Amino acid sequence: SPTSSTTPSRQYVELPVDGLSSPVSSSVQSKPPYLYPELDVERHKENVTVTVRFRPLSPREIRQGEEIAWYADGDTIVRNEHNPSIAYAYDRVFGPTTTTRHVYDIAAQHVVGGAMEGINGTIFAYGVTSSGKTHTMHGDQRSPGIIPLAVKDAFGIIQETPTREFLLRVSYLEIYNEVVNDLLNPAGQNLRIREDAQGTFVEGVKEEVVLSPAHALSLIAAGEEHRHVGSTNFNLQSSRSHTIFTLTIESSPCGENCEGQAVTLSQLNLIDLAGSESSKAETTGLRRKEGSYINKSLLTLGTVISKLTEGKSAHVPFRDSKLTRLLQSSLSGNGRVSLICTLTPSSSNSEETHNTLKFAHRAKHIEIQAAKNKIIDEKSLIKKYQNEIRSLKEELEQLKRGIIPVPKTKDGDSDILLLKQKLEDGQVRLQSRLEQEEEAKAA
Repeated sequence: SPTSSTTPSRQYVELPVDGLSSPVSSSVQSKPPYLYPELDVERHKENVTVTVRFRPLSPREIRQGEEIAWYADGDTIVRNEHNPSIAYAYDRVFGPTTTTRHVYDIAAQHVVGGAMEGINGTIFAYGVTSSGKTHTMHGDQRSPGIIPLAVKDAFGIIQETPTREFLLRVSYLEIYNEVVNDLLNPAGQNLRIREDAQGTFVEGVKEEVVLSPAHALSLIAAGEEHRHVGSTNFNLQSSRSHTIFTLTIESSPCGENCEGQAVTLSQLNLIDLAGSESSKAETTGLRRKEGSYINKSLLTLGTVISKLTEGKSAHVPFRDSKLTRLLQSSLSGNGRVSLICTLTPSSSNSEETHNTLKFAHRAKHIEIQAAKNKIIDEKSLIKKYQNEIRSLKEELEQLKRGIIPVPKTKDGDSDILLLKQKLEDGQVRLQSRLEQEEEAKAA
């Protein structure tokens, strides 16, 4: 419901950086059947973090004499220019001069930090076509978006946490016309969504272990080459699909006396939603079909969010679209969620902007719980690598001491050299990320 009226300021405001206080731990769904909530960690109830970001009027809108219909009144209120009594309050409102770095610091950093601590996290951008979603999530070389900033932040946290070992892997999916495709594997088309006791997951999705920000960002760039985009009346390069970039994070204590310690696992989902299509778009053929699927899935998302705010008795139609099925674990309260709604201030899109504001307002009332996750050691990829390295070290030490005989290869060379090589290869898997990080920074 709209907030009470206050005297409107008729201009966009530059926002201070210290406005939104959120706990620094979070994380989202995770599929693997070996994931369990950690029993001795208290679950913290909180609401979805909801922020809105205005883009400036475009050159075309200025040429056409468009006026501003909605504006930021301070750092938490959005107000209607023509009827200032219509106003909505959010955790933070970003004016059109706000940098994406600033948006990240306020709306996303606490989710990324939490994911690195073992709490699931989801960050997604929602808004109409050409409102700035992809600019916010991906950005460009001059102004990186939420996704590249999150990736770099994750590796920065690894460098600052010498007491833990981390293993990061990524996947990248798109939902196009209600079909789930793997952007990291062009052969992975029309993948099936499955469910088990731990939640929903995509069967057969490709995951890549990443050792540096540059490595992860190169995979995103490769995936973007396969994403469906197309021209509409409002955007020459409009995203025609929803994308979900998932960073899966395993970590365990390292150093002496850390054997047998629990491994934490979390997933950070970074989602760029396709823009809802206005009836003004005048699309035909394929574009109209795409717009129909996009609108249907976003309508279902809106229905799901409305039902979630009604309480436990309401039936929530997660199964009505692929998007809501994949978001089910996140929106059902497992981990932290940040919603960034992107807005155009122009009068020609006033109704669409109002619909986005109402969507964002409803989302504010969804209750979620943040709790750390741990996994059974045998199922952990990082434990598998650690055990392999430990075993190789022990075998190498025994060979050096002569405790076990040194077998010879067919060429007469000692197998100790092969063991050394295997040991080095294993250590590289877990320890080379820092060197690669430095190289990436230098480049």
